Amino acid sequence: MTRTHPPRTGAPGRAVVNGSSPAPMLPPPRRRRRPALLALAVAMVVLGALGAAYLATSLGRTTPVIAVAREVPWGQQITAADLVEARVSAHPALDPIPYGDRDQVIGMVAATTLTRGSLLTRAALTAQPLPPPGQQLVGVGVSAVQLPTTSLRPGDDVLLVPVTGSGAAGAPGTAGTSGPVEATVVRSGPPGTDGLRVVDVLVDAADGPDVAARAAAGLVAIVVVAGE
Repeated sequence: MTRTHPPRTGAPGRAVVNGSSPAPMLPPPRRRRRPALLALAVAMVVLGALGAAYLATSLGRTTPVIAVAREVPWGQQITAADLVEARVSAHPALDPIPYGDRDQVIGMVAATTLTRGSLLTRAALTAQPLPPPGQQLVGVGVSAVQLPTTSLRPGDDVLLVPVTGSGAAGAPGTAGTSGPVEATVVRSGPPGTDGLRVVDVLVDAADGPDVAARAAAGLVAIVVVAGE
């Protein structure tokens, strides 16, 4: 009876079959290198790094612009103390005035009430001083009972109502009286030692003299009307 022996093994990686010399094992297949894909990957990494660097640089770049240091009421002239430098990043939605134009801004008039901390734009300014053509600026002195307790702000629309010496409103069309006059508040001063508060208002030029005469006699009451 013939015995079958298992094949002998030689050096690692070689097999001996039936006493023959060990057969060499085939090396593993080599992977193909694709230079185009490798170059594309490198290029994408480089472009990503450059994009991140550009974005960081753009976000960190700021320019000096003009900001409002304190509230400036509508109709008031801009002074140097009203302006302060601020640095902001460029943005298409923002159009502030460069700080280098500061001297051009001083002396202009606020076209709206400028709030503290806001960036100053050209649209918020006007070169037209008060009063504008066709209007007159009149100071109206009123007591506490001749105006609302609510603070008057620049730009408020009001009616100047004539009153008689006893405090009653005058009827339109009577001798020496006229009807209510539309006006716009420019500034409201603090109460004086006599208890009167002077309110600067803009009125039509045709109404200016009559309003001034009645205001000097203390015969005007102020009524605030609803804005549009």
